[in-house]
Amino acid sequence: TASILLDEAINMPGVSETNQADCKLEMADILLMTGDVWEASLYYSQVEKAFKDDPIGHEAKLRNAKLSYYIGDFKWAQSQLTVLKGATTKLIANDAMELSLMISDNLAEDSVGTALQMFARAQLFSFRNRDSLALITLDSITKQFPSHALADDVLYQRYKIKTKQGKPEEAIKYLQNLADNYSFD
Repeated sequence: TASILLDEAINMPGVSETNQADCKLEMADILLMTGDVWEASLYYSQVEKAFKDDPIGHEAKLRNAKLSYYIGDFKWAQSQLTVLKGATTKLIANDAMELSLMISDNLAEDSVGTALQMFARAQLFSFRNRDSLALITLDSITKQFPSHALADDVLYQRYKIKTKQGKPEEAIKYLQNLADNYSFD
């Protein structure tokens, strides 16, 4: 229903370009949630192109870079994130820097990026509200790569999932584990 309403809003005569772009970003998020990554990327790219030097265009570029990250195209995501590090919006620049560092740090340890691909898939599952699959994937990372640099990121992702699920007692345990074992990182 939401995608039908958004499609109507996008194609409605007289809608401002900014409102249309907002609707396209929401539509792209829905498409990403439902697994249509290529169509989602198309919508993100349309907004990015129409608002090249505008905060909404930077947001579209960031979401498109995250999409590339989710599907394991780390080099393309890195190139997009490099551009965004200089974005005028601090929040977008910070988010771009954080994801860029995550990719570069973990590809340095594992050039194939197997663990990072699994982690990105877990984050995509969480984005899609498929938290049980995200947790199973995080378990697999912990078992297959027990001493990988992603260990602290896995704990933090578990914390975020448990918080989203409304389970603060479980979430706190992950933060405590982070503080006890990864305070140096």
